[in-house]
Parts: sequence; C-alpha cells; structure tokens
Amino acid sequence: MAQERKSSGQNLEMQDKPDGGGCLSATDEEREPCLKASTDLSPVTDKNNGTAAAPPPSTDNNNGTSNGKFHAFAAATSLEQKLRDKTGFSRTGLVVAVAAVLLCVVLFITLVVLLFMWPSPPRHFPVCRRAACLRASAEVLPKINFTQQPCENFREYSCGGWLQTNDLPAYMSSWSLKKRIQQDQKIKIRNMVVTLRNVASSTSLNWKMKHFYESCMNLDNIETDEGKPLKKIISTILGGWHVLKDFNVHEWDVTSTIVQLHSKYNVSPFFKIDVVPDDKVAGQNIIQISPAGLGLPDRRYYYRQQENKIVAAYKQYMVDVSQLLGATSGDASIFSNDMFHYEKRIAEITPASKQEDPFHSHRRFKLSKLKEIAGMIPLLDILQSKFPESNIGDDTFVSVVSPTYFSNLSNLISSSDRSGLNDYFMWKMAEAYVPYLSVKFREIVKIYTAELTGEKDLPPRWEICVSLLQKFMGFGITATLEPHIEKKADVVAVVKDVFENIKESIISNVKKTQDLGSELSDHVLNKLNSLTVQIGLPENMLQENYVNQFYNQLQIQKLDFFQNVNYAVSFIKDYSQIKLKSKKEEYGWLDDLVSEDPKITYNVANNKVIVPLSLLSPPYFETGYPEALLYGGLGVEISSAILSSVYPPGVAHGTDGVLLQAHSAAVNRSIGATVEARSCFGQFLKDQQVDFVNNTVLTAMLSVSSVRFALQSLTKKTQTEPHYHQPAMESYEYDALFFIGYAQSLCTIKSPQQQDLDTMYDLMSDESLLLKTISEHSESFKSAFNCMGRPIKTCEYIY
Repeated sequence: MAQERKSSGQNLEMQDKPDGGGCLSATDEEREPCLKASTDLSPVTDKNNGTAAAPPPSTDNNNGTSNGKFHAFAAATSLEQKLRDKTGFSRTGLVVAVAAVLLCVVLFITLVVLLFMWPSPPRHFPVCRRAACLRASAEVLPKINFTQQPCENFREYSCGGWLQTNDLPAYMSSWSLKKRIQQDQKIKIRNMVVTLRNVASSTSLNWKMKHFYESCMNLDNIETDEGKPLKKIISTILGGWHVLKDFNVHEWDVTSTIVQLHSKYNVSPFFKIDVVPDDKVAGQNIIQISPAGLGLPDRRYYYRQQENKIVAAYKQYMVDVSQLLGATSGDASIFSNDMFHYEKRIAEITPASKQEDPFHSHRRFKLSKLKEIAGMIPLLDILQSKFPESNIGDDTFVSVVSPTYFSNLSNLISSSDRSGLNDYFMWKMAEAYVPYLSVKFREIVKIYTAELTGEKDLPPRWEICVSLLQKFMGFGITATLEPHIEKKADVVAVVKDVFENIKESIISNVKKTQDLGSELSDHVLNKLNSLTVQIGLPENMLQENYVNQFYNQLQIQKLDFFQNVNYAVSFIKDYSQIKLKSKKEEYGWLDDLVSEDPKITYNVANNKVIVPLSLLSPPYFETGYPEALLYGGLGVEISSAILSSVYPPGVAHGTDGVLLQAHSAAVNRSIGATVEARSCFGQFLKDQQVDFVNNTVLTAMLSVSSVRFALQSLTKKTQTEPHYHQPAMESYEYDALFFIGYAQSLCTIKSPQQQDLDTMYDLMSDESLLLKTISEHSESFKSAFNCMGRPIKTCEYIY
C-alpha cells in the first residue's frame, strides 16, 4: 500500500514539472496521453498485482495535508482545463498568455486616450508674405517674453519683451500702445499747424489754430507777464483774495463770484455743470449738475495720514501758488491747512462712487424744487448766466446727480464764514489757470504733479500747446486731418466689416438664449438690430464752410496766450449752449469722436458705436493686418461697445436713448439675468484678494464676454477663408494670435502713483488682473495655449 501511494505521488509531482518525465514530450502524439494521464485522478491499477490503488490525497493549504510536498497551483477548474486543452499551454503558460492579453488591452486603451488628448501637430499652411503681415510680426514678436509660459502669467508672456525694452517717459505717468498712437497724432497735428499757409482772414479756422499755437509757443510774453493776468482777474473782477490781503469781507459778493466762476471762467467750485442727453425725452439735451470741487482727484485721499506724500505735496502746492501770487509765508501756510480741511468737509458729503443704476444715479428736478432742497446754492442765477439764450426759469428741469449731496452742500455753505468761502473760490480759480502762467508757476505744478501721478518733468512746450489745441479745437483739428488719411475708404470698410460680424455673432447668441423671457429678448434684439456705427466724421462735417461756421464765435489774438485761453473757455461755454438748444444728432457724440484720448465707445442717446479714426493707426490697426490681430485688438473694443448697449446700464435704455420704466418686464429680467454672473465674478475677485465694487464686477463680466464674442466672430469668418500663418510665427494658430493681440493692446507701464489713482476708479484698469480674469474664464484660451489640467472658472454668461 505504501508503494502504491508513493507511485501515485510521483505521478502528481510530474504534472507540475515543466521538464519532468514524459509530460512535455517533443511530439503531439506523446503530449496527449501524458496530459490525460497526469490529470486522471481515478483509482490506479497496479500492473504487478492488479489491485486498485486509492487516488492521491489533495493538497489543502488550510489543513496542511500536502504529504510533505509543495504544489504551486490548485486543482484545475473546468474553464482552465478547456483553455489548456484548446491552447496546449501548461498552467504557467496560460497565466503568462492571459497577462500578455491584459497588457495589450491596457496599452490599446492608453493609445486611444493619447490619440484624443495629444495636441494636434501644427498643420503646414502657407505663410502670409504681405507687407502688413511682416510688419505685424515685427511688432508682435519683440513684445513676447519667451522665457515665460502663457498659462502661468499671460501678461508677462505677451508683454514681457516690451516691458523690458520700454521705459516710462519722464513727463508721463503711463506709457502704452495707445499712448504711442496719441503721441504720433500730436506730431501730425504739430506738423500740420506749423506748415499752415498764412491766411488773411481771421475768421477761418486755420488762422485761429495757427495763432493760438504760436501764442502758446511765445514764451517771452508769457514770462514777462508772470502771474499778472491771473492776479488781475482775482483782484479786480472777482473781488480779491483773503490770503492776498486785497479782500473786503463786507463788500465781497458771494453770489456774483460763484456765478462768474461757473459761467465765465468754467471753474467748478462745489459742483460741475454739463449738458447731457435727456433720458426722458428723445433727441433732447438737459443740464446736469453733479458733485465736484475737490482739489485732490478722489475723496479717499483726504482720509489718508497728514504725512502722506500726496497730501503733503498738495498742501505745499497751495502754499507755493499763494506765495507766488503775493501771500506771505505765514498766511500761505495758514491758508493751506484751512483749505485742506475745508475740502475734507466737502469730501465727507461727496458720494463714495458713481452709481451704475440709471434709475437711482440721478433725478430730474424743477429748479424751484431744487431751491427748496438746496436753498443756499444760487443755481438759477448760475444757469441763467451760463445759458443766457435758453430761457432758464424756475420751471426748467435739470438732472441732479446725488440730490443728498446738494442738500448737505447747502448746509455746508450756510455754516461757512465769508473769508473761508472766498479762499475756497479763489483757490479753485488759481488752480484752474496756474498752468497757463510763467515758468515759475509751471515748475510748482510739476513738483506737485510728480508726487500725485509720478510725472517727473513737464512735457515739451510744443506738446503742451498741441494738447490745448485738442482741448479747445478738437473738432477743427480732426476735420483738418481726416481728409488726408491714407486709404480712408478701405479703413472704414474694414471697421464696418468687423462691427457687423461681431454684432451678428451677438445677435445669434441672444436668439439661442432660452431663459431671457420674451420681453427682454425682444428688447435686446431690437437694440442690436438698430445699432449703428459712426467711424470718423461724416462727410458734411468735413466741409470747410461747416467747420468755419462752427468756430465762428471763437476769437483769437496774436501772441496773447492768456487772453486766448480765456477766449477759448468762453467758446466752450457758447458750445454748451448750442448743445442744449440744438437737436442735431452729432452734438451727442462729437466730443467722443474728437477726444485727445480716443476710445471706442457706445453712445446711449443715439444707440451708436463711436470709432475715432485717430485711433486706427499702426501698430494698433492697419487694413492688411492679419484678422486674428485685428479682432484681438480693435475687435474686442468694438465687441465691448456693442455689448454695452445690452449690458447694464445701457440695456435699461430704449433705441431712442429714453430710459425704460423702472418696473418694466425687460428691466426686471435684465437685473435677474445678471445676478448669478455678478455673484460668480464677485467670488473670483474675492479669491484674488482685491477690494472691489459693483462697477468692477460689471467690467469683469463685460470684458470676458467681449473677448468671447470677438473670438467667435473671428472663428466664423476665418472658416470660409484661406488659412495663412504669420511669418516667423508659424506655430501660432489664429486663436493664439488673437489672445496675444488682445494682451499686447493692453501692455502698459505705469508709475506707482498712477496705478494707485487708476485702481481707485476702476480696478480692472490693472491689465494684470484683467488678463488673469480673461485667461481663467476662457476655455478657448486654455485650448489655444494647451493649458492642460488647469481648471476653468465657469461663470454664467448673460447671453
């Protein structure tokens, strides 16, 4: 019996030995019997004695009955047996085969995933060889900092090269692409003015521009006069100045002084007066009064420590001006401290920020009603003097920004002594006119400005004079230059095409938006469909007769600069009166079109996008530029202006500029449509650890949407056109070029003081924060630069 068990155990050992006995014979005929014999567990017959031997005991790892032998595998299952029968593999071989199959499956899945996620290799398209394309590459490439990654710091990537090679000019507080265009425009104006032919008629615009400019450049007369022209006005017309000791407190007329400051000298103590579109009556303008009168740019400066550099510089500025005009050192110092605290009292009642809600930002009052609210302010006298031909009376309606301010202002005036009021009024007059005086006065302006904005020097004299021409004769200069623009018709055609494409893209998205409600959807589509664009001046306004007639009331003298400034200020007053009386459409948007600082804007009153031609210059614009760069720069600005018509607060106005009813379905729907987006963008700004107001959130929403629609329009347009790559930038596709063009249009160097000042008014003026907001809320940006694995901030779009 022991011999039988020994023999059976030897047979079981053989089946798991890869090279044992005859189990792995070389021939198929021998393999089959071997496999059967090794797997047969039935009783074995002993050939010697014919008795049946018991089957060998099974190995059980749990009870240890292995007969002293270790077996690598358990007994074969029926599936395993079938596979081994079919393949001819041993158990080990079968395991290896299964592992190999599983590995192949894993590799196949990995390959499929990589095929879907691997960035597409750059396709080989022809390279654009046009001169404009070459110039575009020559502008774009040097600005890029290739040591930075666009996904990590897009501003530094797009602008880093430019930031390294550009310095802030000593007489500027900021320098950017737009500033470069403005500088080029000033050079064109100077060249135009100095080469004007001598015109006999003093009534022509050319004569007036030429002699105003020459009087400004005539420093000999200005230096000879020193501060006499200003001091003469203060002493003989305005009743004297307390700090100069030429003031009689009992004889001085408060009402007459404030009337003359507002109406004759365009100085704005306590408040400013403007003519704006009437949002209650289509096609009509209205007088608007709003808080003003602070010497520092913002009320928040008055809450800074007395040792603050800007506060100290402003106080010293007041001391220096009053001393140069004749005050003693001690009186000037007392005046400076008293005046700062008086302006601080004004700052305390000044609204913290401009409200975006058009239903609460201003209110219409009859002057009789406003007199009840602010009885100490002689508004009727001021307005009758400023607009003598407009029949101003107690029943005249005016638009009032922050009625509470004027009520509090009336109380402030009633509690002010006459000497304090005189000091304040005369300081406002001096502050406005000191820059037009001799070099001693201009130097103290420079010292103060250096602390306030970071401008370390005064601009060249020619540039100061050109800026004044733009301020007082902006329309005339624009009308003179525009006819000489090269390929003007082509420029206008390109801009119109961009405008129409983006507008169509926005309209298409609005139609697809399901949750606007029919009232808001119809209102938005109606505004968009009727929206037009004004590119440069219309032809009729370029005619010489039109221009000369426009400036008919402007008087100019040869070589008397200070008097010419007074004449120009008087002309601005006459122009305001014409705007108030006239119903001509162009008076609603002319100022935006001829501004010294050109911007693409939306004009609510006429439902029109305004595009100044002075902005459309290289390197920002050229007719042959690649469309990706055009849409990234010009296109985004146009997109923003179009969206402003249907974003708050523009959406609250009809196509005729009239404000909708506050509780209309369209208004309520528009407010509801922005709630989620405002909350989302607000949370993003909180995450950036920045302080913000509602205006900042709205700007962020508008900026992201403007980029989105401009890129959408570009994509649609380029799908039907031949595809070209930029020279020396063949690895950049259209979407990447678009974002680079957008970022480079924002590249800016600022002094710390200017940065501080700008962010007080608009946090999104910081291009670093703006570009971070765009890049983190745009799936297209991530795709353009292969920013893999970076999460997208998904805020709800209004449209």
